[in-house]
This record gives sequence, C-alpha cells and structure tokens, in this order.
Amino acid sequence: KEALVKAQKIVFFTEKLNLTPEEAQDFWPVYNSYWKKKNVIVRERKKAMHYCSENMDKMSSKEIERYGDMYINFHKQESDLLVEYNKKFKELLTPDKIMKLYQADYDFKTYLLRQIRNSPSTEE
Repeated sequence: KEALVKAQKIVFFTEKLNLTPEEAQDFWPVYNSYWKKKNVIVRERKKAMHYCSENMDKMSSKEIERYGDMYINFHKQESDLLVEYNKKFKELLTPDKIMKLYQADYDFKTYLLRQIRNSPSTEE
C-alpha cells in the first residue's frame, strides 16, 4: 500500500510540476530526503502527543507544560526543515515550480483523502 501511494505521488508531483527528466532525476533524491526527515519529526510529535493525551490526568502541570513546549518545538523543527530544503529546491527548480511543489503537496493530501472517502467500504 505504501509503495502504491509513493508511486502515485511521484506521478502526481511530476505532472503538477511538469518536471523534465533531468529535473526529476535531481529533484526526487532531495525531496525524498526532506520527507524522510519530516516524517521522523512527525512520528516523534505524534508519539509525544499520544503519550500526553493518554496520561494527562496523571501528569503534573510542569510535565504538561513540557509537552506543550515539545509540541511547539516539533512544529519549529518542521518549519526549520522546510526553510533548509527550500534553499535546496531553489538550486534545482524555478520559483514557479517550487510553488507548484508546495501546492502539489497540499493537493496530493486532498487527493488521497478523496480516494479514501470514495473507496468501496470493506465493512458489509
């Protein structure tokens, strides 16, 4: 399933960005590196937030405050990562293709959600 989504993403982004074969060859390793790092941050944030939501009634105010700070820090890490990779994208793509990349990222999430909603239910 994950491989299918990744394949769909490659096709989706390549079409949306109108990447040349040369651009695609340079772009995908950088973009994949970005997503790998972003996913680490997202997983850690989810893990921390899950722990907090499961244990908040047992946690001290200080612990809850620490988790709130962690939450903000995870978002800052994501933002810092995007700034870092935006510089790398600028070395590979034109400004319009970079904006198309950010739009494609949003559109792909919407596309996946629509596919999930429209998929036949397995509960019958």
